[in-house]
Amino acid sequence: MIRPQLNQSILKGGQKLPHKRLQKVLDVCARELGVKKDVFVSIAFVTDPQMRKLNHAWRGKDRVTDVLSFLLDEGSLKGEIVLSYKQAVRQAKEMRHSTRDELLFLIVHGILHLWEHDHEVPRDAKKMFSLQEQILKNLKIDPRL
Repeated sequence: MIRPQLNQSILKGGQKLPHKRLQKVLDVCARELGVKKDVFVSIAFVTDPQMRKLNHAWRGKDRVTDVLSFLLDEGSLKGEIVLSYKQAVRQAKEMRHSTRDELLFLIVHGILHLWEHDHEVPRDAKKMFSLQEQILKNLKIDPRL
């Protein structure tokens, strides 16, 4: 089972993800990834300036991104997923779906990176996006086809 350590302190009331829905997303990810033992994943929301700084420091890209994943594999802590709420809002508007679905999509994407899936080369991308699509379909979230 994947358990969240959630930091939504920068979000207001209705912006926050319901724990029950988030846990369902993590349960589907765990099933599809074959996770057998309990692990924790830290999920944190940051401001655009914070995300830009992280993206520049870790990826050399001086711009805001939607999600970053940091694999730690320290005991029961698998890693951390960092999300820009405002970037998710912009993307949801552009894709014409809810901000909540966008955030859950990004969490699924981040989880896959923590389990060392990647999309830098076409063969890896095909595998990752196929798994991502399967998870999103199971959750009844638009897989952006």
